[in-house]
Amino acid sequence: MANISSYLQKAVLDWIGGAATPTQPAQRWAALSLGTPFSTNFTGSEPGGAAANTGYSRQTVLFGAAASPAGSMSNTASIVFGPFSVSMAIQGAALLETASVSSGSLLLFGTLATARTVLPGDTLVFAAGNFLATLS
Repeated sequence: MANISSYLQKAVLDWIGGAATPTQPAQRWAALSLGTPFSTNFTGSEPGGAAANTGYSRQTVLFGAAASPAGSMSNTASIVFGPFSVSMAIQGAALLETASVSSGSLLLFGTLATARTVLPGDTLVFAAGNFLATLS
C-alpha cells in the first residue's frame, strides 16, 4: 500500500506539530477493493458494499514494528478473506480502523501487485509479511 488517507495525514501532522495527540485505533482491519482504491469513497469499492452475501468481510490485521530505515511494516500473521460466494475481480487493498464495511476511517490504501479474480468457494490469503505498507 502506497497511499495515505487524508484522515491519517491530518493525524500524523497534528502529532508531529504538537497540535494534538491522535488516539491509535483499537484494532486495524484489512479490506479489499473491486477497483483501484481511492481515499474519497473507499467503502463504495469494497465487495461487501457492492452486493450482499458475497462471503466478504474485513479482517483483523496485526503488524510488527516498522522496519528502519526503510519505513515499512507488514502483517505478522496470515489474513484470510472468504470463502467468497460470488465471482469478483479484486484490484486493491486498504487498512481501516473498523470492521464495518459501510463505515470507518480509511488509513492506508493501494493496488495489489497482481489483481486477482476470485470465484465462488475461493479464499484470498495474504501470507505473513505480504500485506505491506511503506512510507517514503
